[in-house]
Amino acid sequence: MLSTRMGQLSLLTLCTIAVKASDFTDTYLYVNPTQPQEAAEIQIDFFTAYELSGNGIQGDVIYVQLPKFTIGGGGKKPGPNIPRGELVISPSVYFEARWIEGEFNNLSHPFPNSTLALYVQEEVTIPAGTSLRVRIYRSNNIKVYCGYDRPQNTDNDFFLMWTNSTKATGHQQQIEYGDRVGNGCSKISDCGLVGECDFCQQKCYCWPGKGGSDNYKNTGSMDCTQFECPEGPRWGSMPLSETDGGHVAQTMACSGAGLCIAESGECECFDGFTGDACQRRISTCGVGGKCSGHGQCLPMHHLARAKEALPLSEGMSSYGDDHTVREHTGTWDWNTMMGCACDSSWPVGFGDGEYQLGEYYGADCSKKRCPTGVAPWIRNTDPNDAWNDTARGEVGAAPPARDPLNRVGRKGNEHLVECSGRGSCNEGRCSCFAGYTGHNCDRWVPNKY
Repeated sequence: MLSTRMGQLSLLTLCTIAVKASDFTDTYLYVNPTQPQEAAEIQIDFFTAYELSGNGIQGDVIYVQLPKFTIGGGGKKPGPNIPRGELVISPSVYFEARWIEGEFNNLSHPFPNSTLALYVQEEVTIPAGTSLRVRIYRSNNIKVYCGYDRPQNTDNDFFLMWTNSTKATGHQQQIEYGDRVGNGCSKISDCGLVGECDFCQQKCYCWPGKGGSDNYKNTGSMDCTQFECPEGPRWGSMPLSETDGGHVAQTMACSGAGLCIAESGECECFDGFTGDACQRRISTCGVGGKCSGHGQCLPMHHLARAKEALPLSEGMSSYGDDHTVREHTGTWDWNTMMGCACDSSWPVGFGDGEYQLGEYYGADCSKKRCPTGVAPWIRNTDPNDAWNDTARGEVGAAPPARDPLNRVGRKGNEHLVECSGRGSCNEGRCSCFAGYTGHNCDRWVPNKY
């Protein structure tokens, strides 16, 4: 029992040591007027957590980092430093001050290291817990370069306080409260409450899908009140270099094949295109991309693996559906260009009992083949046998022994012979020659005369 209590005591001791108290409490930053590019009065309120003294070689110093503040002329060129004792402040009975001008960094975070240094006067001691209000007067001509949000609302402007006192923790702490300076995004709906405001540039950075300020995309809005539309490979774009994939490298809202409805963030595709970003072209599948009601409109990489799609490949082919393949072959259309895999009432393929041609055919499956059969006088052999035969219509198919895709019929595979070779096919119906009958003209009608 004692060991357990000792363990708890040790844990509590460790936790107490790990906690760092703040050197200052109730820290406030006020600026008047609250507009950039005007000489301002700066006021800093705080309580001291430790005793501060002006004794020693230098004495204790309080540092206040004020990003975006500058004594310069309003441009990007930094102004001069103000030496200790020449900055007009109060209470001068406690402090002498020095202004350290920061270097201009960028438009969003200018002068990030501008710092006010407050030196405790010689032979002055400021007890712990003292409430202090320090004013830096407008006559010093220090101004705010551009707007910023309240210090308590931002983690990236770094309004910090710290001291070199040996009694203090020595760590920098964020100023807790303060004024907002400038209009920020108040004139653009405060980013519609669905974005972050860059107060300095008065520009919204909208949350994903909630609008945007990149108007060259013809999508979104400066105030984030309109939605962005999904992007896809840009139809009709030209390659910009030998390595640029053209459609792959260049994307835009609705793929350039539809209108972005900003109120909903949805694409209204032009005729012949579909998909959430209008990224698929279905005009190749007939009217409305419906394959005449006799097939499926599939992207290229699905067609390559569909064993019933022509030309037949036994479903062993691929067309850029692997990222590495697509990257190296430039098959940008692997999931955008569409084609019809036509229906059939009989099995299609290279296998046993399958036929090498399907029932419906044509780019839009609008044509129909007639049923197969065998001439009525042939009984002992199968003239439709497609064993080891290359599928008709295969362009450049290699001989069976050297075809890695095995695009030849296996034992029991059949060629399609419409109307048994004894009639003509008319939109899927056989017109049998004289002397023959049946739905596929496979029966002989003897001459009665």
